[in-house]
Amino acid sequence: MKRATEDYLKTIYMLSKKGEVHGSYIAEKLGISRPTVSVYLRNLETEGYIRMDENRAVFLTEAGETIARDIYARHATLQQLLEELGVDSRTAAEDACRMEHAISPKSFEAIKKLMIQKGS
Repeated sequence: MKRATEDYLKTIYMLSKKGEVHGSYIAEKLGISRPTVSVYLRNLETEGYIRMDENRAVFLTEAGETIARDIYARHATLQQLLEELGVDSRTAAEDACRMEHAISPKSFEAIKKLMIQKGS
């Protein structure tokens, strides 16, 4: 899966926790243009990851939410680990965002086990 797809789904997931999601909110959060977001949202809808209502509000499908929750969990766990290692929160968040896309499931499971053992 493309990194951009994962970033969009994670962003939609995070924004949906605060209320209704629209393309302009996604554009602002990701720092990209609204037309670019509109094109990508159409692709995500075609792929079955999101649906949009008549007001252009964006909703994750079951498939989209599953992926988004997984990416979000990776991000949160990696950021927490980095912060516990002494990395400042801003750097930890930025690095976790890059790492969440590159880490293998096997390595991530090992990190999760470590965090659980530590009681984090």
